[in-house]
Amino acid sequence: MEPSRQPQWARIERVLNYIHLNLDKPLAVSSLARIGGWSRWQFNRVFSGQTGCSVGRYVRELRLSLAAEMLLFTDQRIIDIGLACGFGSDISFCRSFKQHFGCSPAKYRQRGLPCLLKTPLCLDPDHLPPASVKARIPDIRLDSRPGFTVTGVAGRVHGLFSPCPDFRTRVPSLWHRLARQVALPDDRPRIGVLDLSSGPSPAFTYLAGLATEPEPLGGRLNTLQVPAQNYVVLSFRGPITSLADILTWFFQAWLPHAGCQAVYGYDLEVYPPGFDPAAPEVSMEYWVPVKLVEPLIARHAPNG
Repeated sequence: MEPSRQPQWARIERVLNYIHLNLDKPLAVSSLARIGGWSRWQFNRVFSGQTGCSVGRYVRELRLSLAAEMLLFTDQRIIDIGLACGFGSDISFCRSFKQHFGCSPAKYRQRGLPCLLKTPLCLDPDHLPPASVKARIPDIRLDSRPGFTVTGVAGRVHGLFSPCPDFRTRVPSLWHRLARQVALPDDRPRIGVLDLSSGPSPAFTYLAGLATEPEPLGGRLNTLQVPAQNYVVLSFRGPITSLADILTWFFQAWLPHAGCQAVYGYDLEVYPPGFDPAAPEVSMEYWVPVKLVEPLIARHAPNG
């Protein structure tokens, strides 16, 4: 980490630790600013600049994520979960929960699948991306998606941890081939599928394509069925040249301490419509299939 940034990040880390241990209590922005030694205005600016979201949104999403995790991993009553996660009433909890997750707490528990669970930020220097990486600290969440079909162009790629990686040239070439073969719609995300289902290997098949249900793309293309799966999702924002470094940090520094275990299956790269890799800053998501070893969020919460 750059020496000039160490004191600032240490102050944010102090605020984050307080938030994580007091999600069941009122968390006024002015009080959090004092913990970090800032004015309210300075705190809002520094926090959003370093994390990519406001402190209010961060607290709200973390409370809701903790509540969702408690719905899945405990048999506590819904009203008790809402109160334990800092909501003043059952009505306010259920309203906020439905706005964020798109369903009621009871329906979420009945479904039994983790989705849209924000993981706590950690600014511990040992678990941060290197200072040379010109990208924001990535937002990481636990999510799931049902099985789906991807159709596109496939080829062999030597990946990030291969002795002879060629993904920086091979992956863009597959996307260029796909664009030459079919007219890609402007309103649908692009999905790159890394077929790691056979286990660790220096090379794997990469499919550049689109989710194709219900309408096919047509043409002589490859098709792959991706099964339903739980994922840890890394939301990347920064120059595309920093993506490999962020993923290296994610696999080597973040994931081993996360309370979940990566499994060999189908990793996903999800690019928004109109994605331009030549832009100075891009946004995309990397989805890693996982199995839960322990709850991710409750470890940081009160009595976690």
